[in-house]
Amino acid sequence: MRTVKIVTYSRLSRSTEDFIRENLETSATLDICGALDGLTDMKLETMAAEPISTGCPVEMEDGSWLYVSHAKIDQQAKKVIANLKAVGSEIVLMCCTIPWRSLEGLPGVICPSLVMESTAMSLLPRDGVIGVVQPDGITSDEEIKHWNSLGVSILSTTISPSDNTLAELGEATQSLVAKGADLIVLDCLAFGRDHWRLVRELTGKPVILPISLLGKILDEAYG
Repeated sequence: MRTVKIVTYSRLSRSTEDFIRENLETSATLDICGALDGLTDMKLETMAAEPISTGCPVEMEDGSWLYVSHAKIDQQAKKVIANLKAVGSEIVLMCCTIPWRSLEGLPGVICPSLVMESTAMSLLPRDGVIGVVQPDGITSDEEIKHWNSLGVSILSTTISPSDNTLAELGEATQSLVAKGADLIVLDCLAFGRDHWRLVRELTGKPVILPISLLGKILDEAYG
């Protein structure tokens, strides 16, 4: 299996790298970097989102968080990926489920949002409802837009994979099903197998776990 370059939307941290290596279910060799690697806190402050809902949370050196403009990260990621391609990287996975419009359609670049949308639509019953679990209430109104654009019924709830408990996830997804959801999407790559297993057991519905799905695509499409 060839090497796959993984690009996170932020600066790469050890904890993020460890999570990806432990949870991305692929036989590929992974080379991981961040789209914002090398950028100082001062530089990131000039890229702050306005309004905050259009940003992505990035950890600063003092442990605080800044919402950096999604659009500016998108352009920075495009530059990083162009450099990776120039030195021979054949396959690049943008490791975030938010749409990355400047990257869509680039050869050898995998954008998770497109994979998730097409998978959800292929599994959805006619006139069915997709239930989307979003990780961040601050950005949820922006990040649900690409799901709403699919032209099907969408329900959503906000549960953080790190800040909320499994019990809270279970309660939220059961509520989505009670309201009519036929399929559940865990719309963040930080959701893992424990989250997926719980939702499957409690709802009995198909559940899309992005980090697992992407690993299988890497192996089947590029392995």
